[in-house]
Formats: sequence, structure tokens, C-alpha cells
Amino acid sequence: MNQTWRLWLVILFLIPALSISRGSLGEGKYRVLFDAGHAESAGRHADWIIDDDIPEPMPKNPKSPEEWSGGISSWGYDLYKTGRCEVESTDKPLTFLNSHNPQDLSKFDVLILCEPNKDFDPSERQAIIAFVKEGGGLFLVADHFGSDRNNDGIDSTGIFDKLEKETGIHFQGKGERNASLKGGHSTSNFCSFTDREDNPIFQGPFGAVRKAYLNGFGTIRTLKNFNGTVQGHVWMNGSTQGEQDIIFVTSRLGQGKIAALSDSSPADDGTTRTPGKQLYNGWHAAGAQNNSLILNTTDFLAKHGKE
Repeated sequence: MNQTWRLWLVILFLIPALSISRGSLGEGKYRVLFDAGHAESAGRHADWIIDDDIPEPMPKNPKSPEEWSGGISSWGYDLYKTGRCEVESTDKPLTFLNSHNPQDLSKFDVLILCEPNKDFDPSERQAIIAFVKEGGGLFLVADHFGSDRNNDGIDSTGIFDKLEKETGIHFQGKGERNASLKGGHSTSNFCSFTDREDNPIFQGPFGAVRKAYLNGFGTIRTLKNFNGTVQGHVWMNGSTQGEQDIIFVTSRLGQGKIAALSDSSPADDGTTRTPGKQLYNGWHAAGAQNNSLILNTTDFLAKHGKE
């Protein structure tokens, strides 16, 4: 057997070994990875982790979200308590198809990036995009422009906008329209198709979504010239349903799906055991269904195929 054929046999053998192991938990089950390695807890008003214990939140079998220490512990706990979802966190560099990394993205169905304040290395951005193209789900949660909580010169809007040529999603920045808005804002300005009974996000397994509530937020602009699949779903109250003033969007890339939310306060459950933090409960905001929106979206991102 010549060298060329040997090489092809090695490649064919390695592809199944390195390929994405999603679905290994069984039919209908999935794994979600929360990034905790890019200053998600920087600043007084942020603690965007599910728990201080990494990679697995402790205790392993909590009875309530308060048993996990983190400002988004309810997000992780509500997924966990379904019995069909494993949640982990990572504070290590993100990789894709790296057999030396026990938390390589290929081992997960969904990657959640909740307001990172430290930029991703170029290799990490490449890993994130490769993960999505190969069928992964990516959830981007930003905050308003200027929310540079660790004063390193970049915030979540700038970090995510380095992905916009692939995602088609632009978080408004310096000098741009509605990039930084103060105070509370309720909106039911949803795209009309959200009322369909089979809509997986707005009529999903975690409940119907009729209103979203934000507090100190930015907005999103869609870039269909970069990604023609990008679609706005929720706009600011009173805004035209166009390419600007968007609160929540989705897009597709390769075999995977992306969702983006322009404010971190809907994910904030108001709990943390970290001294000096001041959080607010947007997860259960009165009259809104922020939790259902976020949980349904996570479930939507985890499901592969055309749904």
C-alpha cells in the first residue's frame, strides 16, 4: 500500500474519532458550555457565570438555583432540572477538534457567551466559527456599548462584532444609533411569525414569550450582506421592524445556528455569593418572559437540523 492510500485511511479513521460527539447523552439530550474565561464576572454589576466551581457546578444535584453561585445560575439550573441537559463552564481557551482539551467545543451542542469583557484570541474566534459551521449552537449575549467592566479597552459589543462577517450580527457601537440606552424598557414588538404554534423560541418548551424586559441595553443591526440568513425577531417598542433597533436575532452558519441578545439583564437572576456584587433579577422580571425566551432559545440552538 502506497503512502497516499495510508494517509487517506488514517484520515478516514480519525474523522469519526474527532468528529462532534453531540448526542452522546442519548436522544433528546444535549450538553451546554458556559464560557467563564473571558472576564464575565468583571465589575460590580456583573457575575455572568453559573457557578464558581468549574467545570462542573457544585453541588452536582442542586435543589434550587441558589445552591450555585453565579448571576446566571438560574439559566444553568433550569436547563439541568429538565433531566435532558448537562451544563458545564470553562475558563480555558476555546478550541475545536483539539483532542487534548477535555472541554473541546466538539463535545458540546451549545456554547453560551454571556457578556465577555476580555477579547477572544484569533484562534478562539476561529474555533467558535468552526464549531457553528459544523452544527453547533452559539448564543451571544451582549450589553450596551461602553460596558467595559475591566477597563481593557473593549466590551462585549466590540468582542462580538469581530464575528459579524460570519454571523451577520452587528452590535451597535460608538457613535451608532441606540448603542447605549439607560433605564428599563419593555417590548412586545415581535416579528409576526412568532405567534405560530410551532415556533420553537416564542412558543417553545419553556413557555410562551409575549414580552421582553431590558434594563440599560444596546441594540443590534443586521448585516445581510455578510449573512443572508440573519433575521430580527424582537425590536425596541415602537420601532419599525427593519434592520436596526433590534433586541434579539438569529442566523445560520453552515450546519449551525446563532442567536444574539443585546442585553445581559434578562439573564441576570439577581443571585450571587460573590462579595461586593450588586445584581438585579431580570430573569423573573414582572410581566415579561425573559427566562422563557432565553431557555427556549438554548433548546432551539441545541437541536440540529432545519428547525
